[in-house]
Amino acid sequence: MNKEKSRPRSAAALLLLRVNLVCGLLSGVALLLMMVAGTADVIGTNLDIVGLDSQPIPAAFEFMATMMVVTVFLATTLAQARRNHIRVEVIMKMMPRNFARFATFIQFSLSALFWGLIAWYGWLSGFHSVAVGEYATGLINFPIWPARLVLGFGASMMLLQCLFDLLSMFNERFDATDMSHQSDTPVT
Repeated sequence: MNKEKSRPRSAAALLLLRVNLVCGLLSGVALLLMMVAGTADVIGTNLDIVGLDSQPIPAAFEFMATMMVVTVFLATTLAQARRNHIRVEVIMKMMPRNFARFATFIQFSLSALFWGLIAWYGWLSGFHSVAVGEYATGLINFPIWPARLVLGFGASMMLLQCLFDLLSMFNERFDATDMSHQSDTPVT
């Protein structure tokens, strides 16, 4: 643990880690709001069971869909920084060290490409959605553009994390991982 704290890191890596933590917190808040809205909608829809007029909450479904995007795309980067994404450790440990390092390089490179494409499309879609004022029609016209912009932002953050992961393979000053909070035990 002490080695984790004493390791010199660049200001950019520390900033990325802090932004990841804030995004993780916002993701948790979005999940909480989604649960509250879902619970309220279910209760409101089923009030006829106790003899009251039942009515669903207008735009609850659209709100929960937006919060789902916020929850997933803001939390993905923190999960990557904590190395909580699925990885086949059994195979990686059986590989020779140089080949495992090369496989990790390929993994980070392909992840960066994948998330870069998602970010690019997400921003294009988000800016188009803002320009046309896209919304979901219903009792309340619910705007869709915030979710599209969050998708672009979250994918961009994941792209940055993948690029820092790549750079940290060659210079540990770019290490933007958060292993101090890792609680998962790898299965071997």
